[in-house]
Amino acid sequence: MKFGDVLLNFCEWIWRFMILNFLWVIFMVSGGVVLGIMPSTVATFYILRKWVQGNFDIPIFKTFKDVYKKEFINSNKCGFAFLAFDLTILYKMEALYSTVLYIIVMTVLFFVSISFMFFFPLYVHFEQNNKEYIKNSFIIALSSPFQTLLILIGLYILSYIVKGNLGLVLFFFMVIPGYLIMHVSNKKFKHIQRSM
Repeated sequence: MKFGDVLLNFCEWIWRFMILNFLWVIFMVSGGVVLGIMPSTVATFYILRKWVQGNFDIPIFKTFKDVYKKEFINSNKCGFAFLAFDLTILYKMEALYSTVLYIIVMTVLFFVSISFMFFFPLYVHFEQNNKEYIKNSFIIALSSPFQTLLILIGLYILSYIVKGNLGLVLFFFMVIPGYLIMHVSNKKFKHIQRSM
């Protein structure tokens, strides 16, 4: 492959990521942020999944808008379920004075955060009901230490790069970490489907 082709391919990926991140921000804000973040993130992961699977010909704006509208209510239900669980844990933490209980609760909170990270790839990859999405994202988080570690290392490296170049945040805040999570999750899902 010639250098010009590599450069062109790289520029196409940068452009795709910028457009998708822009759509994520616009649609999140149009949903009033609180109600817009879940469907906007689901739509972003839907498109990232298509790209990870090699489908680059999908119309980005139309696909994003269609998924956003279709998943607006359902994704928000899941988001509020996660939020309610987190708030319950945080509320109980205020009453904890024991170091052991504090460590246990912080561990649970960590796994809730990790399972939330796997929720979006799971949501766009499988057809399930809301309870199964939430339950299975917990199961995948607990049963995938290697994938979780890989994602966390990748996110740490990305945050280190961005820390020195804050201008990148505006263009790639959601999409590049999302692509990393979707890429790792997609391999895990293929393994799960083969073993079924």
